Amino acid sequence: MKKFISRAVKWVFAGIAMLAASPGFAQSYPQKPVRVIMPWIDGFPANSARLFSQELATRYKQPFVVEPRPGAGGEIAARQVIAAPPDGYTLLVTGSSITIRAASNEKNADGLRDLQPIAQITTTPYVIVAKAGRFKTFKNLLAEARSSQKINFASAGIGTGMHYLGELINISAGVKMMHIPYNTGSRQLAAVMGGDVDIAIISLVTAWPYIHAGTMEALAVSSETRSAIAPDIPTLHELGLKDVPAIGAWIAVFGPKNLDPAVVKSLSKNISEIAKDPATQETIKGWAAELPDTRTAALENVVGSETRFWKKLIKERNLPIAD
Repeated sequence: MKKFISRAVKWVFAGIAMLAASPGFAQSYPQKPVRVIMPWIDGFPANSARLFSQELATRYKQPFVVEPRPGAGGEIAARQVIAAPPDGYTLLVTGSSITIRAASNEKNADGLRDLQPIAQITTTPYVIVAKAGRFKTFKNLLAEARSSQKINFASAGIGTGMHYLGELINISAGVKMMHIPYNTGSRQLAAVMGGDVDIAIISLVTAWPYIHAGTMEALAVSSETRSAIAPDIPTLHELGLKDVPAIGAWIAVFGPKNLDPAVVKSLSKNISEIAKDPATQETIKGWAAELPDTRTAALENVVGSETRFWKKLIKERNLPIAD
């Protein structure tokens, strides 16, 4: 009798598992509120997460509840999603720094492998800015950096994409600009405006209000082609630094590893449709951000290629990494 009950219980659980993996389960998803974990409290990344969560809630007719979990460079938020059941009811919205952290040590690499990419939602290039009138051109910046050896640059912290872009510029241009780390974009900009640092390497989204107001000058942008938002800013490639790769910041949605492919497909499809909506496009444009390729395969490719690139760069150049 006990054996029969034991087998019956196993059959019940097996049936539940099959049901959860069935197309019908994906079609009825979601049947309850979805938690959206993010590592920010405010700013452009948090606004991106909230915008797409609100739109997903409208489409799915279920709440997508955004929960800030800041700290440890995004690791606290990521770990919470990794530990969640792969049922689509706990999602992660995080940034491109996740690939740098994965490249810097094996523990973080394991964490990234425990996440399922779903879709990118926004992207922005980095821009090199100075106080208005300080250099006027990128050429003048490099000339002073070569002659004085005292130029410094601000980034959002050690081991960030902005920091590494500054080091790549140093290598490519043959200069030695000193890195000064700050922990927020607003502090970077305040340091530039106050004359504490010469330039900041920062996201275009963060610097755009200052550039647009004329209080800061944009010397170069890190994208492969000129930004549609700010077409007057030349690219680093145009300015002769052709061996500096086009890098920037992006925001994307992930789920736990082994998430039902049908749920991944459903989320990606809806995110793509949201990105095509004129109202969404107008909002993103107003932030001075851009909409990327929202296909899951595109995000998987970006995550893989960026992680390999950063790992190689950190090792070859012996670059400092974040704690």
